[in-house]
Amino acid sequence: MKDSFTILIADRNRHIRELLRREFEADGYRVQLAKDGKQLLTVINSAKPLELLILDLEIPYVNGAEIIERLKDREPPVPVVIHTFFLGDVKSPAVEKASALVEKTGDNIDHLRSVVEEVLQKFYPRQFAHLKDISKESGPKGSGFGLPPEG
Repeated sequence: MKDSFTILIADRNRHIRELLRREFEADGYRVQLAKDGKQLLTVINSAKPLELLILDLEIPYVNGAEIIERLKDREPPVPVVIHTFFLGDVKSPAVEKASALVEKTGDNIDHLRSVVEEVLQKFYPRQFAHLKDISKESGPKGSGFGLPPEG
């Protein structure tokens, strides 16, 4: 179901980029990476579809708040999940336009996953409904533990 969504992960830290890429690809998302503002702008200005941006506010070359400002008028809109340290310091009006804020703590990948899914469901309810219908049509899938299929 999630393979129809493309997520751009923009983070200055290579290890975090790669960790998030592995985790979200394992969940079935298509993932693109950007290590700095230059790569980020190249990706968001390309013709490739992009459904969500996970953004480190301290990305080099372009201010994170500036990225959010640039994306706010894009059609279709691209939701932004800010993934950064020290959420208490995030007070920019542009940042307040982000869809969600998740603090980097080293142990919150499950929380980030759930926030990403919530944001995608909010921004793309038709796509989620359509994908759920397709998965129902493909037949029930049991859990492998003798439990009935979810649904």
